[in-house]
Amino acid sequence: MPLFPGRAVPVVTFVKEKQHVSWLIEGLLPDTGWTLFVGKPGIGKSTFAAQFCNAMAKGVPFLERKTIKTEVLFLQADSPTDEWREMLKRIAPTGIWYTMVDVPNKCLGNPEYVTAIKGLIERVNPGYVVFDSLYSLTAWPINTEAVLMPVGICKQLCGNIPWMLIHHPPQNESRAAGHHSLAANCSSEWVLLKNKLKIEKGRLVKDKEVLLSRDEDGLWVAREEDEAVQSAYTGLSGIPIL
Repeated sequence: MPLFPGRAVPVVTFVKEKQHVSWLIEGLLPDTGWTLFVGKPGIGKSTFAAQFCNAMAKGVPFLERKTIKTEVLFLQADSPTDEWREMLKRIAPTGIWYTMVDVPNKCLGNPEYVTAIKGLIERVNPGYVVFDSLYSLTAWPINTEAVLMPVGICKQLCGNIPWMLIHHPPQNESRAAGHHSLAANCSSEWVLLKNKLKIEKGRLVKDKEVLLSRDEDGLWVAREEDEAVQSAYTGLSGIPIL
């Protein structure tokens, strides 16, 4: 008979065992599982994702956090090709990572397209994959349990490769459609707001929010907490409100 793959370990011993998870982005993005990345349309999710992909591909800090140099594949189905090219000219003009463009609409519902994507992932052999975005990649109903169908396909495509699914709610809604099913299934959940990244789910992540601002080029940068406090007590003229 085959041996049972599990093991019984005293808790006092188990909690002292060495962690096997590495941080692709220190304290923020582990090299395991999948991340649901949500935020309102136009908030800057694709920009944020492209920035950290560029940093990981080069092994340089992102938001003042260390990264592990990692090959990245970014499947861009949400923006037209010319628009995405212009975005990357601004975000990552010297990027050495891969992006898949001209992605057919609702492609995860077509077995031939899924096979083609699988072949591309195998050729690139990335250490991280980004799917942008759920609405553009699938025709399955988003507000039902069927939303997990494309998630299952993404899991099959990536295997043991960690990955991210970008998703956004309809206009005037604060939560992503299908949120409860997606959030229950993901390993980590990021919510991008105008001034911070909230970590709604992620047991390994110690920081539950990262303060953010955008520079003159529209790129996301880390923001110090004292700056946030100062802005709350400063009027439009820049004079502190007493």
